[in-house]
Amino acid sequence: MAEQNQQLEALAAQLDSRGRLEKRLRLLEAIASTGSLTAAAELTGVSYKTAWNHLRELNSACGETLVSTSTGGASGGGSRLTDSGEALLKLLRIQRTGSRHRLAQRVPALRFSARNQLPARVIGISTSGVIARVDLRIGSLELYSHITRSSIERLGLSQGGGAFAIIKASALELLPPDSPEPVGDINCLPARVLSCESSAQGREIELELAEGVSLTVARAFNLSEEAWIYQGAALQVLIQPEEIMLATAA
Repeated sequence: MAEQNQQLEALAAQLDSRGRLEKRLRLLEAIASTGSLTAAAELTGVSYKTAWNHLRELNSACGETLVSTSTGGASGGGSRLTDSGEALLKLLRIQRTGSRHRLAQRVPALRFSARNQLPARVIGISTSGVIARVDLRIGSLELYSHITRSSIERLGLSQGGGAFAIIKASALELLPPDSPEPVGDINCLPARVLSCESSAQGREIELELAEGVSLTVARAFNLSEEAWIYQGAALQVLIQPEEIMLATAA
């Protein structure tokens, strides 16, 4: 198991270093959302053969089957990520989040991407294979992050200890307040709009999640959102756990 975890972590880092992370990540996300390799290939703009070859390369690189397929039956068959596929998908998201943050530190013009740096208290740590779930309390809020298992020791994280939750402004998704709560592995939190500045280039929104806890969101401008994104409006904010990077004091 430890060797398998190391192989998956190494593969995520290798894809990142070779500039292939984003395309492979999009392919795995498309398979997870559509349940079909054919639909995933179409969604990501590649041929079925290319998508299949990408999967075969990933399987070979990590020595695991990442996608299981079935044919016929009442549901008509399809494709789904195996446990190893789900683990790699989360690792690729974590790797992407870490790479963006490191880039923002090196390039001053991009430092806005790490604007949301929130002091947090660790209230729980659990591991499943290569992925660790870290439950956090920020003010009166509770949310969770996914990081690699090896990062727990490297960061010195422990229950009751402190950490900083770093969230890229463009990684936050917003929903109207009456939207059904999404299912799956995602943080869904109520929020209120403190301020909203819009232009043709984009929109910057400051949200209050709880007393003393605020986040800044950067997103493309969409005229249809004017009806529910305005100062004082209530809404829901969605945060992928892999988009929450953790840091500790040196």
